[in-house]
Amino acid sequence: MSEILNKKTTLYRFKGIEWIFMNLPFVCYLALLGIVYIYNVHNTEKNLRRIETLEKVVKNTESQYMNLKQEVMYGSTQSQMQDKVASMDLKYTGQLPKKIKVDKRKKSTKK
Repeated sequence: MSEILNKKTTLYRFKGIEWIFMNLPFVCYLALLGIVYIYNVHNTEKNLRRIETLEKVVKNTESQYMNLKQEVMYGSTQSQMQDKVASMDLKYTGQLPKKIKVDKRKKSTKK
């Protein structure tokens, strides 16, 4: 009786091992899919972290740009320009600038 049980268990073991070897390509395929899935998840998370850091840099740069633009606009007003050139002894006259025209046809040539 024990010989029959031993034969059955060995037969079942061989069938189990045989079943594993028969389905080995499918198991390898599933393992490959798992590895590709894990790689894809890690790569996506890395890209998301990179995007978040770049968004922070863009926001910071945008705020610096707005501050500089505001300073330039404020500094180029007429009253600010008068204050800046006052130290150079230049004064505002209130007159429009005059355009100087040069006639290119009447050039004096010295011989």
